Amino acid sequence: MGFFQNLLGVTPDDSVNKVDAAVAPYNYQAVAQPFDFFGTTSITRAQAMQVPAVARARNIMCATIGSLPLEVRRESNNSKVTTPPFIRQPDPRMTAQAVYTFLAEDLLFTGQGYLRIMELGADNRPLSAEWISVSRVTRELDFTGLNSNQGYNVTGYSVDGKRVPNYGLGSLIPFTGYDEGLLVRAGTTIQTAYALEKAVKRFADEPVPSMILKSNLPMPAERVTALLNSWKEARNNRATAFVNDTVDFQSVGFSPEQLTLNQARQYMASEIARACNIPEYYVGGNAAGSMTYSNVTAERRSLIDLSLRPLMTAITQRLSDIDITPRGSIVKYNLEEFYSPSAQERAQIYAQLIPLGVMTVEEAREREDLING
Repeated sequence: MGFFQNLLGVTPDDSVNKVDAAVAPYNYQAVAQPFDFFGTTSITRAQAMQVPAVARARNIMCATIGSLPLEVRRESNNSKVTTPPFIRQPDPRMTAQAVYTFLAEDLLFTGQGYLRIMELGADNRPLSAEWISVSRVTRELDFTGLNSNQGYNVTGYSVDGKRVPNYGLGSLIPFTGYDEGLLVRAGTTIQTAYALEKAVKRFADEPVPSMILKSNLPMPAERVTALLNSWKEARNNRATAFVNDTVDFQSVGFSPEQLTLNQARQYMASEIARACNIPEYYVGGNAAGSMTYSNVTAERRSLIDLSLRPLMTAITQRLSDIDITPRGSIVKYNLEEFYSPSAQERAQIYAQLIPLGVMTVEEAREREDLING
């Protein structure tokens, strides 16, 4: 914190909402992708979400993060303190789950995310903020050489083309991810998967391989169009075709089986899973897997530790900055319910703890909601 405070001339006073995090201090994307600068991607969010594997990965990662409860704890002893309304529900017009899900998605897809302060408290900390899509935000950098994205320090932001304050009411709370974002880092891979989805649709629209109908007699354009429309309608209703001696049928191209479209889609799902750093079976890749009561806890811990934690850390560390959370407190995710073991595992735990006197039968019944009011 001290380095950035010196860099931007920020006062460490808790009551003033001028901290280093108010403006992201470094344009890390220029280093992460020196030849394909941030903002240039071969795939859009709308196109990417039409790829089932991408949509599945996004929903598993971002919706899971959005559903996890946030809480505030003291750094000194890790004890809980009252969670401010801003942390529980940043935007009173939306559920917290919706806000944090889209924020996590922006971090996953683009490497950054934003909230815009709507209301400030007496201590200049935000009381409410709205989620702002990255597509609406333009960053202003301190150096504009051959390319405006080649600057190294962010000096300000614009939303929908209008400059916003660097701090205070109406300013942005920037969240910084861990790389340039999936749409850039894996843009070519997702573009290939998107092209495969379009190829599958083409074959679905045309129930048989591509074909040519050749007339042995001259035909006007209207008659040709009517013939093609009639042929397509007939093929949708009947697999067997009939042609008279004035029309020849020629089949060209390849069938979906010959093109191995299904295998290609499975392969691309595996590649997208690797790009998202989640197990392949989560998105229907080639690797087989299953979840049982015996391994669900281990699977969930693995999902958090190896896949979701970088995104979760980007959110919690920013929310823990002193312009949002008072000094001495930090924001954490409560993973107790997410890690909750199966009923059989809990019974085994109780069987060990009750004889040791660590837990009573009444406490175990209370945890299992077996206490009658």
